[in-house]
Amino acid sequence: MGRAPNWRAPRHLAAARRSRTDAREHVAAEWVLAAVAIVLTAAVVIGQMLGSPGPPEDDQAATGPPGTRPPAAAPTTATGPPSTAGGPARAGNPIADPGFEAGLAGWLAVGGARVARTGSARAGRWAGGFTATGSGDQGMALAEVLQCTPGRTYAASLWIRASLPDTLVQVTLLEVAGGRRLAADSVGAVLQDQEWRRVEVAHDAHRHGASLAVEVVLPRGSPRAAVMVDDLEVRSRPGPKVPGG
Repeated sequence: MGRAPNWRAPRHLAAARRSRTDAREHVAAEWVLAAVAIVLTAAVVIGQMLGSPGPPEDDQAATGPPGTRPPAAAPTTATGPPSTAGGPARAGNPIADPGFEAGLAGWLAVGGARVARTGSARAGRWAGGFTATGSGDQGMALAEVLQCTPGRTYAASLWIRASLPDTLVQVTLLEVAGGRRLAADSVGAVLQDQEWRRVEVAHDAHRHGASLAVEVVLPRGSPRAAVMVDDLEVRSRPGPKVPGG
């Protein structure tokens, strides 16, 4: 028998041949597409981070009045009439910049809080405020409002707002002398929502030469919220007689 002829598939049925050069180009194209996808994903993530609300401006790293503060009073919330404050202090108010329009002069950090101005003001352009950075008592203080006169009562009112509901904020009027904390009066306010609330606290002065200070603090156990402060006003009036004053 003769040898059978070798069978060859027709060209239209034969398997396509791919050169090594084509394979390398295909792999390179896949890598380029993967790199482009990674770059686009990173751009979206970075854009979201830059678009989220950041911390307030004008960070302050000073430390508030030393010593141990008195415990917070029973939580209370006081409301008051609307105001268009935010500019210069009213007559009789020793606070030169009650609405933080000029900056944070005189304000100090308490307990390592981050003190700053924010554009979320109640009135005017700016408000002051702080963000807690730890679990302890943290806040801000105006250390030298005025020199106390024994026998006079000093009353402070201010508007506060918190970024989280059910936040307890403690406001204190106290006397400071020689780096020591002396007599103090505190009031607590539970901010049940994120609206502005007016808080008042009064203190009867006792010590000759002591400075009057104001503190706004998140006590330990209160939600670690950002707290905003605006329109601080301090008034004085005759108080009870101080023996030997």
